[in-house]
Amino acid sequence: MGFAWRWADISGNQTWKGLTWGLIPLHSSGITACTYHLFYNQIPILVPFQAFLTCLGNTTAAYAAYRIAVSNNWAFPLEQLYFLNMDKGDVSATGSEVKQESPSLVGFEDLGDALANDNDYTFLVKLFVGCAVASYAIKYGELFFDFPFDANVYLGISVILVPSMLNAFKWYKRSQDPKFEGWF
Repeated sequence: MGFAWRWADISGNQTWKGLTWGLIPLHSSGITACTYHLFYNQIPILVPFQAFLTCLGNTTAAYAAYRIAVSNNWAFPLEQLYFLNMDKGDVSATGSEVKQESPSLVGFEDLGDALANDNDYTFLVKLFVGCAVASYAIKYGELFFDFPFDANVYLGISVILVPSMLNAFKWYKRSQDPKFEGWF
């Protein structure tokens, strides 16, 4: 999401920011899957809710990708459909003027920049250690809390909605103020 937002600033094609908005339901779908497993699969309503969010996200992402393609002078190649017997035409795309990169992204969006100076070996070691520590903390850290063992649908929905709304609000704030860097 951050890459698409950044690419909109670099390329000058603001329709790339629409891809970020189109990916929000898919982000929420991923959170829904994690929430379902966090509560040990005891909230069955989350399965169709995740399916709905995935379908919605695929639709919005496809529409955003279509808008990007059209903004780059793409047209549907009807001449390639042999059964329509249409004349062949030439569709050419033109490039956009390149703008300076926006320094407004912080947090996980900057992780690629932070790791860009690593060689392959140190990157793999950092990746393995980070995954191992996070996996251990998640697997055994939840034993300190009672809520994963109680199938509370309202808590499950709030675990999904709060980060999803914060994510959407972050992109809204960035669309209003390009210098907005986040809260932490």
